[in-house]
Amino acid sequence: MEPTELNASLTAREITRIVVCGLATDYCVKATALDGVRLGFETAVLRDAMRTVDLQPGDGERAWTSCGRLG
Repeated sequence: MEPTELNASLTAREITRIVVCGLATDYCVKATALDGVRLGFETAVLRDAMRTVDLQPGDGERAWTSCGRLG
C-alpha cells in the first residue's frame, strides 16, 4: 500500500478524530476509514453520505462490513 500524507497532515494539526464520507465506499472511503483506525484516530463514517461503485454486486456492503460498521 502506498503511504499517504493523512497521518502527517492530521497530526500536525493536532486532529484526533476524523469523519469520513464520499465516493466511493468500496474504494477511497473504505481505505481512508481503515487507515484512520490503523493510525490511531477516532474514526467515524457517515453511511448516508456515501455511495458505492459496486463493480461486483455487493462490493459496497462488503466494504461497509470490513470497516467494522464504524459510526
